[in-house]
Amino acid sequence: MRLLLGLLLGGLVSACASATAREASDMVSVPTGDFTMGSSEEDIQWAAKTFFSESLDYYRDETPAHTVHLEAYEIDKHEVTIQAYQTFMQTTGHVAPKYMDEKKFNQPTQPVVGVNWQDAHDFCQWAGKRLPTEAEWEKAARGTDRRHYPWGRDPVETFANVRGTKDGFRYTAPGGSFPRNKSPYGAFDMAGNVWEWTADWYQPYPGNMTGNDLYGQTFRVMRGGSWFSNMDLARTAVRGKLTPDQRQNYIGFRCAR
Repeated sequence: MRLLLGLLLGGLVSACASATAREASDMVSVPTGDFTMGSSEEDIQWAAKTFFSESLDYYRDETPAHTVHLEAYEIDKHEVTIQAYQTFMQTTGHVAPKYMDEKKFNQPTQPVVGVNWQDAHDFCQWAGKRLPTEAEWEKAARGTDRRHYPWGRDPVETFANVRGTKDGFRYTAPGGSFPRNKSPYGAFDMAGNVWEWTADWYQPYPGNMTGNDLYGQTFRVMRGGSWFSNMDLARTAVRGKLTPDQRQNYIGFRCAR
């Protein structure tokens, strides 16, 4: 009996250890420290020139560049997949997101889309995690050297799943399909594929003196651009925004802890 109990306990410990290791491998660690969040005047001038923008007004919500200190945290290595979201649905009875029945968006390793902000929040809570703050998302994507993209400063269309088919995908791509689209901390697809919900409301940065009627508690921030975005919108500093009830085929999420 003692031997049997030992074997059962050993198996349980082994299973728990395997689950813990698997869960840890699905997240990357971002250490305590400062990073520069947002864009400087030089950065938005570069973006306007590079992408032939007629006005700098679109970029003003990214300014000013400012130093943010964050304690250590973890963030998902990949965007939450259809497979993971189906497990959540089966376990909790949560309703299926929009587009779940469309073949071009519902393959197991593709990122889940058609989720609103509350859906994303509920999944992360169920998983023992939470949505990343806007600052956490940006640091995880760009590191501490103020790069424009997870891979560096140059916009290369074939490095990410963005608008068009040069990258080989018309719609969403399975997570990790672009090895070069890897952040300094090891997170994939933080440029393109799907916009990602964050925890924050769309508010001005400290020191931002540009008026914007959209600031407040109407829009939630989403980050990263999508398969439907050009390279300008896939920059690490870009602040997307939508009302939290939106369910679009270009919006997904990842969790933090």
